[in-house]
Amino acid sequence: MSTRPSGFEDRLKAALLARLPEEAPAPAPVRSFARRYGIPLAVGVATAAVVAVMTLAGDSGGNGSLPAVGPTGSPSPAAPGVPEIKKDPDGSLRFGLPEHDQIPALADRLKELGVQVSLVPKRPRSQCSELGGGYRGPQADPAAELMQGSGDAFSFKVNAKTVPPGHTLTFAWADYYPLGERGIGIGVIETSKVPSCSIDYSEGLEEALKARSEPPKDPGKTIEIPAPKPDELSAVVRSLQEQGVSVAVTEKKPASECTHVGGGYRGPQADREAELSREPGSSTLKINSKTVPPGYTLVFSKPVRSSGPGGTVGYGVKETSRVTPCEIDFSLGG
Repeated sequence: MSTRPSGFEDRLKAALLARLPEEAPAPAPVRSFARRYGIPLAVGVATAAVVAVMTLAGDSGGNGSLPAVGPTGSPSPAAPGVPEIKKDPDGSLRFGLPEHDQIPALADRLKELGVQVSLVPKRPRSQCSELGGGYRGPQADPAAELMQGSGDAFSFKVNAKTVPPGHTLTFAWADYYPLGERGIGIGVIETSKVPSCSIDYSEGLEEALKARSEPPKDPGKTIEIPAPKPDELSAVVRSLQEQGVSVAVTEKKPASECTHVGGGYRGPQADREAELSREPGSSTLKINSKTVPPGYTLVFSKPVRSSGPGGTVGYGVKETSRVTPCEIDFSLGG
């Protein structure tokens, strides 16, 4: 049950995240990229805090400057599939957002340029006890921000301001990708606080990792439908019920008319095949035994108004025993 940003934020979100789920996301205690770098909350709420570690090495003079990379503005020689690393006129290193699979090669290339790199692995909750946190927050000086944007473009800029002496540049890394949390997480943290691992909070991760060694299970019949509009909701619900889908409608109401605060929806899934939306950013719903497992119900949220702001039907999946006939719409006040 979410809204999406627009303009630059939407394009930035598309680059940083696999998607912002339509299902109401479970609260993630992990510190997000948005919290670290002031990205709007709507963009950062689903950001995976995947961590890998890069320590910026200073020169022999101890002034924190970067090693020479080649002619100013020219790309560094790079292996295939590695984002090019450019040197700005001020000596800073600059590179674009890497794909997840490019991170190890990017780390190796940065090592060659004098940057010390150590990948911090993502792990399921049962395999990591690190609490996370300790990363630099938004900086008063825009030049000290790791992520630099201009118009619709953005890149990562590494110098002694963005990664000060005694701090480490961290990257996300999971050897079980594409299972697990989506997106790329990058942060700056004191070197002494670099964690040995980072918790992956995506739901069903351990089960998904275990299932990789087993024969794939058939999710059975799959029904695909576009997300319904308010005036289509009744017919869609009736059709799904006739096809054996556990589906319900909860109405959004002011707090004076409803006592149920909502919540309890499935969050981002470790197995992408278990996601309700057919693909990242899609408004097509994919309904089968993986996306709506036994004991769970597909819930549509009926808005108070059928048009205008707040007039969109929300949808998510929650345990059948937790479905309520209404949910408080806190935007309506009392």
